[in-house]
Parts: sequence; structure tokens; C-alpha cells
Amino acid sequence: MENKNNMKKIGLMMSLYMSLLMSVFMTITGVCTGMLPNVIKGNIPPQALIGSFISGFIISFVISMLIGLIIPMHKVTQAATKNMKPGLGKKCIESLLSDLIYTPLISVMMVAFAYFQNQRSGMPGPPYIVMLIPSLIACFVVGYILIFIFQPIFMRSLIRKYGPGAGPEGGPHIVEPHNKEK
Repeated sequence: MENKNNMKKIGLMMSLYMSLLMSVFMTITGVCTGMLPNVIKGNIPPQALIGSFISGFIISFVISMLIGLIIPMHKVTQAATKNMKPGLGKKCIESLLSDLIYTPLISVMMVAFAYFQNQRSGMPGPPYIVMLIPSLIACFVVGYILIFIFQPIFMRSLIRKYGPGAGPEGGPHIVEPHNKEK
């Protein structure tokens, strides 16, 4: 029973860590591809970047957490790569699957938010699809790299803390040696 609870804890913490990481970097990528050119041209004040980052981060984080809580990523990637030998090829496919699940939804929602913000405020902006394509491409690349590098690091850390051999409160299970009195 405790092992099952620890596995749920690992899944939840993994979702949280990956959501935070992906949200920060996807928002930076989205804001830079979508707004930075307009800031440089003088069409948008630089202060708008901060507001866009904060709102984009919140949207991205909520979507990422929902995906992480709804879709059992470990089971999905394991099922898709069950016939592959462990190694770089398997890791590349697992990262690609995670990226294909997370990135499009996050990018579409963040660009839609930015597009409707522009429309509502009356700022000139390109059509939605023109905003989406560069952001989606950039976010795919950034997302893949982040997943490829950080997912195994986070997983190893969480397994060490909550996996087999971990104590009830996490961390290594330490057995106190018996004191032999003379």
C-alpha cells in the first residue's frame, strides 16, 4: 500500500516539477517569439512583456498540471516504447511523445490568449495562425530539449526520495544499528 502511495506521490511531484519547468520556459519562448519583435519596433511598451509573462505562465502552468494529472505520461511512454531497448533511442521517443502531448495544447491556448488580448485592446496584430506557427515551432524545440534533459533528472531525484527503499516520509530508509552495550 505504501509503495502505491509513493508512486502516486512521485507522479504528482513529477507533474508539478515538469509543469513549473515547462511553463516558465514555454512562456519565455512564447513571449519572445510573439511580443519581442513588436517591443523592438516600438509597437508595444516593454512593460507589457511582464504582464504577458505572468498571464502566460499562469495559463501554461494550469494546462500543464491538468495534462499531468489526467494523462499518465509514464504509462503512455512505457506502452509506446515497450519493445525498445533502453538507451538513447528510447529516451528520444519518450521525450518526443511527452512533447507532442504537452506542447501543442499549451501553445494553442497561450497564443489564443495573446491574440484575444491584442484584439480586445485594439493593438494591431497578425492573424492568429501567423502568431501560432512560429510560436508552436519554437515551443516544440524548447519543449523537447527541456523534456529530454530534465525529465530523467527529476525522475531519478523523486525515485531516490520516494521510491523503493525510501522511508515512510520520503528519503532513504535508515535502519539504526543496535547499540551493543558492554
